[in-house]
Amino acid sequence: MLPLLRKHQVRLVQVSRSRRALAIALMDDSRQPERIVQRGPWELWDEYETNGTVPQQGGIRICSVHAKGEVGDALIAQEIGNQPFRHVMGFNADEVGRGLRDEAASKNPLRQGVYPLIEWGWGREECEAFLYERFGVKWEKSYCTFCCFPVSMGAMDAHLDRMRAHPDIAGRVLRLEYTSVSLNPQAKLFGRHSLLEKFDPSRPADRPVLAAFEEELAYPWALYHVRRILPVAKADPTRRGRALRSVERVDVGRASVLGRRLLSVSERHGAHVEVDERYGRVRAWVQRRGPKLPTVEHLMVTAPFHVRDKQVPHFEREWAAHRRSRS
Repeated sequence: MLPLLRKHQVRLVQVSRSRRALAIALMDDSRQPERIVQRGPWELWDEYETNGTVPQQGGIRICSVHAKGEVGDALIAQEIGNQPFRHVMGFNADEVGRGLRDEAASKNPLRQGVYPLIEWGWGREECEAFLYERFGVKWEKSYCTFCCFPVSMGAMDAHLDRMRAHPDIAGRVLRLEYTSVSLNPQAKLFGRHSLLEKFDPSRPADRPVLAAFEEELAYPWALYHVRRILPVAKADPTRRGRALRSVERVDVGRASVLGRRLLSVSERHGAHVEVDERYGRVRAWVQRRGPKLPTVEHLMVTAPFHVRDKQVPHFEREWAAHRRSRS
């Protein structure tokens, strides 16, 4: 594509999220682009890795909002200011719902969403056929390696085949999910199902993926102190509100050493312990979440060391209040 952009003097602006909130980093701005910049100062991967979480299927696609929508909107605001503009979106005719949601979600009265593929009636098959005829290339679907939507897109088999073709990437994604599930057993990549369970060590094609995963786990681990509050929603007391979480990295070291330490302390205090014999995680429950809302949970766990300390300013106040309400 870059030779075509250079030939027709099409301006290509490449931007990314900055480490600072609501700021963007300009990585390239040219009508003669020579390369695609594959990484900015703060990737969506960085957000999930340092938070110890994975994308969630429920609700709006926060990952797309943070990594694409907010970045693009900030660039448009810088370039256009208070002028009306047309915003061309690539939703195809199989995604009419996404086009309608995009139009409804737009908060900028100066913006006019334009959806040419939907207007032309071009679904994914028509788009792929056109691209193959024009370029002689089978255009594969683009999405994040750690995307949680292959299930809902009906593309899980193809997704797993791509993972097997790139075991180094698959290993990193498995480590991301493993860390997430360590801190929260409910936080699997595909809702009730995990990516890890899709690979079978007895299947030769899956062994390189699992070997790459074990290599990812060979790096330092940490011992984490995790507390989570599951409140009721203010607008609807029958539903769960947004969870609050506190994560503190207590120590860093070898997985086996940290695991033995946690086992020893847990035995002395009578805490229930879960041990993953295959991959090394040790989790000790101080308090499990209850069946009714609001509730809290409290645990110590070993997992890869990438997760940073994180706690909202009012967490301790809320924690104390929810503990009192249960006593």
